[in-house]
Amino acid sequence: MAVLTDFAKKDKNPVMKTTTGFLSRTLTIPLCQENDFECTPVVKEGDYIKEGQVIAEVSRDVYGSKSFGVAKIHSPIPGKLICIKNCNYPNGKQGKAIEILLSGSFTFIGKKQNTFDWNSYSPAMLLRTISESGVVNTFSNTYCSSLELEVNKIRDEENKKLVVRLFDEDPSCETDSILTRSEIEKIATGIFITAKTSDVSEIVVAYSNNTKLPAMFDIFQKELFGSLPVTYIEMKSKFYPAGGKRELISAYKKQKKLSASKTKIQNSCIFTDANTMIHVYNAVVLNIPVETVNVFVNGDCLQSKALLKVSIGTSFRDIAKQCGGFVKDLGKIIVNGQINGVSVNSLDTPVTKYVKSISFISEKDHTDRSVGICLRCGRCRTVCKSNLCPDVIYAKIIEGATVDSVYDDSVQLCTECGVCSAYCPSKLPLTQVIKLLKAEK
Repeated sequence: MAVLTDFAKKDKNPVMKTTTGFLSRTLTIPLCQENDFECTPVVKEGDYIKEGQVIAEVSRDVYGSKSFGVAKIHSPIPGKLICIKNCNYPNGKQGKAIEILLSGSFTFIGKKQNTFDWNSYSPAMLLRTISESGVVNTFSNTYCSSLELEVNKIRDEENKKLVVRLFDEDPSCETDSILTRSEIEKIATGIFITAKTSDVSEIVVAYSNNTKLPAMFDIFQKELFGSLPVTYIEMKSKFYPAGGKRELISAYKKQKKLSASKTKIQNSCIFTDANTMIHVYNAVVLNIPVETVNVFVNGDCLQSKALLKVSIGTSFRDIAKQCGGFVKDLGKIIVNGQINGVSVNSLDTPVTKYVKSISFISEKDHTDRSVGICLRCGRCRTVCKSNLCPDVIYAKIIEGATVDSVYDDSVQLCTECGVCSAYCPSKLPLTQVIKLLKAEK
């Protein structure tokens, strides 16, 4: 396997664009690629599978009407299904996965990419194409669902908006930022397709103040969007949090000088990102299902960092090898950002559709995360953008303290940005506890 450092000699800025990853001999493809749903295999051991073939889909017998719109899972490679086994997921959970041994000829990889006349498609046909291709929305680092489900949520809302964030929610993850710089035409096309699919009345493009986006978008707006209103919002991405739903709506309200409540506006919006728009483009324009993902690989353990385009099911071990291997002892692996990402403990963990970044942190930078006791210092309240009392909620859930019901109800306002946990001197898992309580509501 070649490593990225071999290319770095020719390309001084490898992180300015996507680098295609090398294929592994075997891939382990988790059967859970989005929150709340685990797919059922439609293939069995010993079967020979084509690249792009559907290998798993959600069972209607298990999930009923909730199954409509859940993304299907496609094989990233041709080959033989070796087995269905248990594996560790990148979100910290465990579940079933399909293991495929590479063999046979490819359907898409290495082939000429033909474009399709998608302009003649109706909104329903576009949505069906997106759904059949297995596109999921990766806007949130902590929650991932099918793009079709996101579209259906606001189907009956008035003044629907498509809000597209072209920078990263977590500054340690540079996936969306790099894609915006290198794949802006594909992103613009994906935005228009999604807008047509969801029949929105306005497109909102949120970009970093470090990017001269309006000038880049001008030609695409005239050619693609036509008379559909497009609002550009400049965000100070240097400050965290800046890319959450609440921050984007606040900036939109301020720019438009609106008096409507944030909740009312938010409920009529589809929030998505540059990464998802690339997948929409591939699905509709190129008729290629989601079989690869863009993953920003970084960390002081590696020889180099890069935005790699890798097949779903590729192990973290193989990804690290391509970036030159480890130059320091590995201490921790963090998925989807170092602020509110998930820590995993196995290099054999496979990539899924919702993985956008992997950080390999050395033992030297691996800080002690042993949990202490609450010091009642109030720092978590001071930094909370939603004006919550994370320490009180934590005391109720973990210590069984008796608190007013208003604190229980307030957890729904939490954006799960992770700042309270980061500032806590006792390293209490405040965000994680609030997230658990939210799930029970």
